Amino acid sequence: MLTLDDLQSDWLAPRREEDFALPTITNLRGMVQAAWDVAGVRNWIVPPTGLATPTAWLYERRGERSRRLDGPVRFRWKVYEIEREADGVRTVTRLAPDGALVQRIEFARAGRFQLGIGGLARTWQFTDYWNLVPEDVPDLGVACDGERVVLTDVKTFGRADFVLPGSVRVFRDVAAWLEGRDPVERGGVAIAEFEARAGDVVTWTAAQGTQERIDVPDARAGWESAREEWETTWRDAFRPGNASFGGHLPYLRGPLERLYAMSVLTLLLCRRTIPAPTARSGIATGGQCIWNFGGAPTPSSSTRASGGGPPLGRAYVWGGPEGAPTTLFLWELEFQAPLLARLDPAVLRDLLEAMLRVDLARHWGVETLTGRGAGMAYGVNPGAILSCFADYVRITGDRAFALRHVEALRGFARPGLTDCGTYENVLECVPSYEHTLAAFNALNAKGLRFLGELTGDSALTRAGDGLARDVVGLYASGPFACVQPDGSRRVVRTVLDFNYVGLSITQDLPADVKRGMAEYFERELQTPDWLRALSPHDPDALTPSLPRFQRFRADHQATGSYDGWPARAAAVLWRFGEREKVLRWLAAIQELTREGPFGQAHFIHADGARKASFFNGNCYFESAGCGFATTLLDEVGHA
Repeated sequence: MLTLDDLQSDWLAPRREEDFALPTITNLRGMVQAAWDVAGVRNWIVPPTGLATPTAWLYERRGERSRRLDGPVRFRWKVYEIEREADGVRTVTRLAPDGALVQRIEFARAGRFQLGIGGLARTWQFTDYWNLVPEDVPDLGVACDGERVVLTDVKTFGRADFVLPGSVRVFRDVAAWLEGRDPVERGGVAIAEFEARAGDVVTWTAAQGTQERIDVPDARAGWESAREEWETTWRDAFRPGNASFGGHLPYLRGPLERLYAMSVLTLLLCRRTIPAPTARSGIATGGQCIWNFGGAPTPSSSTRASGGGPPLGRAYVWGGPEGAPTTLFLWELEFQAPLLARLDPAVLRDLLEAMLRVDLARHWGVETLTGRGAGMAYGVNPGAILSCFADYVRITGDRAFALRHVEALRGFARPGLTDCGTYENVLECVPSYEHTLAAFNALNAKGLRFLGELTGDSALTRAGDGLARDVVGLYASGPFACVQPDGSRRVVRTVLDFNYVGLSITQDLPADVKRGMAEYFERELQTPDWLRALSPHDPDALTPSLPRFQRFRADHQATGSYDGWPARAAAVLWRFGEREKVLRWLAAIQELTREGPFGQAHFIHADGARKASFFNGNCYFESAGCGFATTLLDEVGHA
């Protein structure tokens, strides 16, 4: 069995921040991301608080000036730590089980160094904001409290405490320090200055929260427990009768063992323990607004009006850390469900019930801290919730759970071709792909058949059969057409139709349609080690009507693909009889895990695919990458 160290990334030496996905580590309590230098961190999120902007910059005094050590930097990701090297300095950053930060700085040379600390550990309203809001107003919240540096927020109860090496002074801002201004009692940055000799190891620690007094753990204990917790989690994921999960996964060996293991690890990165809300943690901010959640929400409180329920004790979030870090999209749960049905069936049941409590006609999913609905609706929702229940029943055999919710599930039945909404409710960044789509209607057909089998209602089964025939009627010689409200057809050359049609109604596809779909996929979408979510030949491949960031998104456009799509495309090709091609392609994709876990997307460069950065539509880790494990379990097996 591969160890966590076997699954570490290669040493990565990026040339441009624009092209690099900054490594992130997570655990049950939160996450932290490396900044673009040798020591700094960003997106340190330990719900309900989060310090979004960079902190812990490392400077060196040379003569009368201090300069930041910012490159060139080499990075290496392990699930329990981030290693960096630059200019004779090596750092290792870990996240303790309680969410505390521990960083060791190792010096291969002598020098006088400074560590700069600033930012806001703020309690965020995660539901209404896609990305964490940065420091949006001046806040002189940095001060010394005995041996600690304390960061407080004047708008919420958020607080972070740092235990730093050397002597510490506080300044109005970094410019004031660099210009030699006098220190202040309360300011915007703390500077810890210390001497280091060759071979020295310096450690600093920090913790955040809403308590009146933050417990900063012993550095050694936090350091060791960060690795120990992950090693236990990894072993337990494959061990019957373990103490961490309600079930376990099989372990697949063979030539695709690393791909399978990294796919499972990608799911585990999203596993969270949800903290019990308190009166202090309920005060949240977003921009200039303040929300008081009033403690733990219940179905009888205001959450009923907003379509929610009680917070979850354990959950799997969609990903992070760059956006919506405490939320779960139903679309991501659709990818998670086949694995969770094996690994954590009780948690999957809780997540499915949480989805049913919110209004899926208005939201894409749930906010796990509060149980409230989050975001706008996606057109995939009706088919996705039925697909999740179908996977749960298929794998666990627990029909009784689905039957308890059968009336709610019937409400998601969509007989006949259905308009799935405008592009903002489909992929957001492909304006031509909207309304009556082959992909989601194929998923709806699968859902109707599931409901028919579950309830014994043959009318639902017949409706699914009829809808499948109608979906085949949208075939357009390789890709599929989407029908517009005026009845016109628009061919969009996206991988979504290939994936969802190929998997949801495989048995309904004539041989010539399968052949045409496969030829089109290999000709226009597939690359040697990845795929393009949208064909470069599609008129909307790069959409000039959208901002630059949306035009170059690697997840759904022609520059790359969302990390869930290649896994499903491989499953479709396998079902179409392309066994040897699939195995060769997955072996090439496996090599991409030398960069680290799966994220939101991979971008296609001239020399092959690489993990996309935030600048081209990627969050560092994203649960849809667990789809490779599902494909290997359900389709490929041990081949």
